[in-house]
This record gives sequence, C-alpha cells and structure tokens, in this order.
Amino acid sequence: MATQEALISVIMPVYNAEKYLAQALDSLLAQDYPNFEIICVDDGSVDTSKVILAGYARQNARLHVVRVKNGGQARARQVGIEHAKGSFLAFMDSDDLVHPQWLSTLAEGMQTPQVDMTVVNYYNYIGSTKIKARSFRAPVFTIEGDDKYRYWLEDHDLRGYLWNKMFRSDLFKKPVPVANFNLLEDAYFIGQLLPRIDQIYFVDQPRYYYRFNATSSVHAKFQKRDLEAIHQLGAVFLTLAREKPELTSLAVRRYAALSLFVLSKMSPRQLVANWGYAQQLGMVLAQYTREFQGIISAGDATMLAADNPGKASLLGKLRAWSHLLGLPTFDDLNKLAGRESDVPKKES
Repeated sequence: MATQEALISVIMPVYNAEKYLAQALDSLLAQDYPNFEIICVDDGSVDTSKVILAGYARQNARLHVVRVKNGGQARARQVGIEHAKGSFLAFMDSDDLVHPQWLSTLAEGMQTPQVDMTVVNYYNYIGSTKIKARSFRAPVFTIEGDDKYRYWLEDHDLRGYLWNKMFRSDLFKKPVPVANFNLLEDAYFIGQLLPRIDQIYFVDQPRYYYRFNATSSVHAKFQKRDLEAIHQLGAVFLTLAREKPELTSLAVRRYAALSLFVLSKMSPRQLVANWGYAQQLGMVLAQYTREFQGIISAGDATMLAADNPGKASLLGKLRAWSHLLGLPTFDDLNKLAGRESDVPKKES
C-alpha cells in the first residue's frame, strides 16, 4: 500500500549522548520498514557524539546530521522538523532503543485517511528492570473530538511523550510553538498540536524502549527555567479548563500536578524565594473548589495560599498536598531511579 511506502522522517536530538548513541542508532537502522530518513540534530555536544554521528553518516546515506548551538531538546526538534522531507514524522531520544517494527507498526496505523497521529505502547527500563507500560484500554482503537484532550489530560494511553507516536507532516505546515523549558516539553508540544488533529489511532503493542535517566531534566534538581513549564504548559491546562467546562477538573488537576512537581524539586530556601507559585496554585485550586468536591476542600486551598513561607514544614505541606491529590512527587520518582545499568541492545 502507498502508506507503507511513504517516506518517514525520524528526528533525533543529540546532546552528549556518547554512552548510548551507537546502540540507539543500531536499533533504528535495524527497522523492517524500508523507506525512512534519520535527521540527527547535534545540539552542541562536547563529547564524542559528533564523532559517532559522523561515522554513521559516512556509512548510511539515510542518516543526516545537522549541527546547531546548544539550545535545548525542544529547539533541536524544531530544527529537525524544518529539515524533514517525509510524509510522516517520528521522534526518538538518543539514549533509547526501538523495536524492529517500531516504524512499520506506527505507519500501519496511519493508513486511515482521518488519522493524524498513531500511538504505540512501550517498555520502561529502570536500572536493570524492564517494565511494560500500562496496557491500553483496548488492543486497537481510535479517538476523536474532545476525547483527544481528555486522554491527554488523563495521561494514560496518550501520555505526554513524543517517541511512541507518529504524526502526519502536514500538521507542521504552521510552526509549532517551541517550549522555552526542558521539563515536560514533550507534553507542551503535544498540547499545541492537539487542536490540529482529527483522529488518533492506538495500538497496544510495545514498540519503544525508554531508558530511565536519573540525570534528565525531569529528574534533575530544580532549575530556574523549570518555572517556565508552569507558565507555558500550565497556561495550556488552564486554557482548556476555561474553554471546555467538562474537562475542567482534569485540566486543573494537571496544572496542580505540574506546579507541585516543580515546587517539590526545590530546596526550602528556593521554595521560600518562589513562594508566589505556591500561592498561585492555592488560588487556582480555591477558584475551582466546586470541581474538586470530595478531593479537596476550600479550607485546604486557603491553607496552601496562606502567606506564611517561613515555616520549616513547607516541603512537608507540598508533599501532603501531592498525597491528597494522588500525585507523584520528585522524591517518589527518585526512589525508582536506583543505579542505571546497560540495557540489551535489541529485543523482538
């Protein structure tokens, strides 16, 4: 079929990825789908990544290297999109692995004319342990309309990742706004794309191997630009809360999850310095108390918004709120990290 022969552009941002880059490229070049190009955007690497990329480019005509000054993964992806020639786009991280049928499974899902995005399942590698992500609601299904926002906000089958998805390149005729932060920039990217998407096709087959990296932006210590995630991604959540009343509770919950996650990464001193973000969170939750009946109370929201940042229990208060809302904290994720070990290069 024509779709099976369509050119796919795989975009891979690369920054100081020498440890796993060769494994990632080997797994990608072993795809059973024949017609694809690889666009590796070297985001100012200072290790041997550029040497590894040059060697692979010499041996593989389908692999193209673009070098840019370091500007972060989101901007590197945007450069890759600008260079892509394929009818479909897929994204891969430079320290992960892909199943040999990653591209063919995704391309199969794109055969329906109305489908703009296909999603497959994946494995997590945490230390030496391989864990299959939660199963989808059905082996194969399609969603459309406002369900696409619901699934994104619920963060279950759709999730906020780019690497387990394929997109029609037509979606990118109008540039997608670039996140000015590295924390959860994938989720922001997808949130910006959703209004352009008609249907999303899901296939509950694990075709991607995500390597848990304790040094990634999600798991790293607090950085000042993490606050931009609250400004930009948080604004997307709150816009949905205003424009789609039936999704208000989910949207505000995601805003709360994001804010609590960023705040829980801070030291007590940093939290005091940025206490305005905790107050803002408290005010937002107080504003939407009706939507959270049975989960929070107006008293809880008032307490969080109170202007008393000098107490030693600030972090404890935030962790208590995370527990109240059923949200994971930075500390919860760090408990899963452990020590990283090498991952098998391929699995069928």
